[in-house]
Order: sequence, then structure tokens, then C-alpha cells
Amino acid sequence: MDWMGGYKILIKKRLITEIEIMRERMIVTALEEGMDSRNTIRMSKLLDQLLNELDKLDK
Repeated sequence: MDWMGGYKILIKKRLITEIEIMRERMIVTALEEGMDSRNTIRMSKLLDQLLNELDKLDK
């Protein structure tokens, strides 16, 4: 594996960790503030961005 492959794996692991953390935060916020709260929606959009970044790495 070249250095770019190793770098890509590290980035992917970091993204997965960030996705898991954001998902947990979003769930807690939704339970506390409601599914349609401004904070829940903002976190959902951020989670979507992270998932899109992860998807781009897999292509």
C-alpha cells in the first residue's frame, strides 16, 4: 500500500468516528428538543455532509 492509501484509511476512520459522535449528539438533541428543533435539523445537515464525504472516499 502506498502512502496515499494509508492516508485515505486514516481519513476514513476519522470520518466514521465523527459520524458516530454526531449521530449520538443528534439523537440526544432530538429526544430533548424534538425532531423539528433548529438544533436537531442543523445536526442532521452536518451529519449528511459527513456521510457524503465518507461516500466520496469510497468512490
